[in-house]
Amino acid sequence: MTPAQISALVGKRYELGADGPDAYDCRGLLLHCQRTYFGKALPDLPMGHEMRDLFAEQLASGAWEQVEQPRHGDAVLLRGGDHPHVGVWLVCDGAAGVLHALEGVGVIWSPQPTLRMLGFSRVRYIRFH
Repeated sequence: MTPAQISALVGKRYELGADGPDAYDCRGLLLHCQRTYFGKALPDLPMGHEMRDLFAEQLASGAWEQVEQPRHGDAVLLRGGDHPHVGVWLVCDGAAGVLHALEGVGVIWSPQPTLRMLGFSRVRYIRFH
């Protein structure tokens, strides 16, 4: 994704279950970005604990891989549990961070150092094959 493509998404409103083009939730934004900008056809990501279960299943099968060092376009699991939160890892103009959709906020790009301040202290990076 280019800086212009990221900027076009930042500020879109949050809507539970939405996958664009005017509104997104976190899973819808991840699906949209992977499909549109990275050519990855992911299975539909269910909400809640079912999304957590899908991530576990895909990781166990080897279809997806947890990595220590993310690359541009990798998924970021920011919160697990029954209410997972996901985003897209991006590196733009030398700055690394996460594009994600937050309830009550909308689509934002959070530089890596601000993730902890937002309450995301344990992040996992997922690469789709």
